[in-house]
Amino acid sequence: MEVLVAYESRGGRTRRAAEAVATAVRERGSNATLKALSETTAQDIERSDAVAVGSWVEGFIVVNVGPAKAALRAVGQLPDMGGKPTAVFCTYAVNPRTALATLRRSLEAKGATVVAENASPRSHPERGAAELAGRLCASPRAT
Repeated sequence: MEVLVAYESRGGRTRRAAEAVATAVRERGSNATLKALSETTAQDIERSDAVAVGSWVEGFIVVNVGPAKAALRAVGQLPDMGGKPTAVFCTYAVNPRTALATLRRSLEAKGATVVAENASPRSHPERGAAELAGRLCASPRAT
């Protein structure tokens, strides 16, 4: 199975989370390609059996909290995903609030089937990566 792990990272923590997801995918016997979300192409999506998309959470503590605007712009430019199994993850400083739900909805609008979600504190960006990868790799359409 081919898994694309695409991420938006400003300070490197979300990249570390993406690397942990890719490592966990490989430990399950699948191939994982790590790529910046802004550089992800239609061909990258087409070549993949499953996709994991990650972002950091931006915004103020109380209002306007969500996935990075750059991540949402990049997702908006993706091609139709044709029901492809997809996992979403984010890293956050204080509270992810609705970041995962917003990212999930934007991917579902592109035809993705979201099968797993994970929010990790920026102090431990790799937390939850193994479970997320396990659920993504076990998805019926991904096998």
